[in-house]
Amino acid sequence: MDENIFFLNNPWRNGTYRLPDGIIERDMFSHACTCLDEPEILLITGLRQTGKSTLARQLIYHLLTVRQVSPATIFYLTFDDLSLRHELAASFPSFIKIIEKLLGGNAASFGRLWLFVDEVQKLPGFVEYVKSLHDSGYPIKWVLTGSSAIELMSQVRESLAGRVLHLPVYPFSEGEVFRVREMAAPDKKTVRAMLTCAQPLTEGELRRQQATLLPFRQDIERISDDILLYGSLPAVARAGDGERRLALLKNYRDTYLEQDIRGIVKDDKLWVYQRVMEILAGRTGDLLNYTGIAGQTGVAVDTIKRYVSLLEKTFLIRELTTYSRNIRAEQLKSPRIYFTDLGIRNILLGITELALLDKLNLLGTSLENLVAERIQADLLLTRSQANLHYWRTKAKEEVDLVVVTPQMLLPIEIKSDRTYQKRHIRGIVKFLTKETETKGVLIGRFDAVDVIRQDGREIFLLPFWMV
Repeated sequence: MDENIFFLNNPWRNGTYRLPDGIIERDMFSHACTCLDEPEILLITGLRQTGKSTLARQLIYHLLTVRQVSPATIFYLTFDDLSLRHELAASFPSFIKIIEKLLGGNAASFGRLWLFVDEVQKLPGFVEYVKSLHDSGYPIKWVLTGSSAIELMSQVRESLAGRVLHLPVYPFSEGEVFRVREMAAPDKKTVRAMLTCAQPLTEGELRRQQATLLPFRQDIERISDDILLYGSLPAVARAGDGERRLALLKNYRDTYLEQDIRGIVKDDKLWVYQRVMEILAGRTGDLLNYTGIAGQTGVAVDTIKRYVSLLEKTFLIRELTTYSRNIRAEQLKSPRIYFTDLGIRNILLGITELALLDKLNLLGTSLENLVAERIQADLLLTRSQANLHYWRTKAKEEVDLVVVTPQMLLPIEIKSDRTYQKRHIRGIVKFLTKETETKGVLIGRFDAVDVIRQDGREIFLLPFWMV
């Protein structure tokens, strides 16, 4: 192991440790700290360049400053260090010898050790070694991260099933974008709690939240426009101007294909993979049609299925399944596809101006994508038991999103219109009638909260800027 690299990566061993300027506390940070107390291995995964290594550094800082853990017992190792990889490839048991050399004594005598290992997928077989140490009761809290989700998740599924707490890291939330730009962030927790069925949905509370959020409206709409066009990858959100953001997104697209995908997809099929990405980007929120994509690209349906699976495993897209009381029917119907970052989606389509979303008739599906991702993120963040689906019948009655809990079902429709039209709630009314529910939500670019009451039902009109 190159000790110079080790001590550069472990500065707390030589004195006071400070996080770099501009680092913000992520929304999931509190949950991540809680995971440190659990016996399972903590696995931090997610889209490339979303801040996984930064989160690991923040957890180390938390251990040092809040929990007063001895700096000598915290180790940050990266398998980007070629000399370390070579040394361990020859003999995995030498890992503990390296740790004991740095400790200056027997590892077991130091109590709990905290081992953060980055790029863990770069050393084949090491995850299996981690499993053996974990199962033997060795006093180590493991925190593993890696940039290649495909390789890492494959190793984890094979070796660490039932032994892992999985913590996915996504692009910045709206609140995190506010914080990284050093702006006062609006508190939307109550609205989000109502949309995820964690709190009763009432007209009175929505109007109170509207009054609370109203002073932030202009800032919210400006940042929402940025996210709709550029997404919210941390580096992109920090960039100062549009040209720089577009350059970062183009680089992201190229790096993703070259580093994550080229080793998995044959060189002569890389263009097909990129074409599949582009087709899906243009069909955000649509039903996934493998046969149609195969016809457009001239490759087998099984190949398209494999490529879509790779896009999901690398966290670029998310599949949303249909809601049905019949679980088998849920599995049989095609999922809808959403992108985890709209900036990546837009760069695949060559969209560089917000006006193009409207011109290409993509604004509505972009808003739908953004709302779906925000609700899904809240469900993960709050560790909710609720699930998110869409609803569609054979008669083509549909609702964009349905939040499903044991107690209730909440249909949510998203439109880009600025004024309410009766046709907007047709799907919600059909759903409420069939499922004997009483409340639904229509999200649009409205100015203010309103409510439509009919036949004992309440359909709330919610401005997008409040979501």
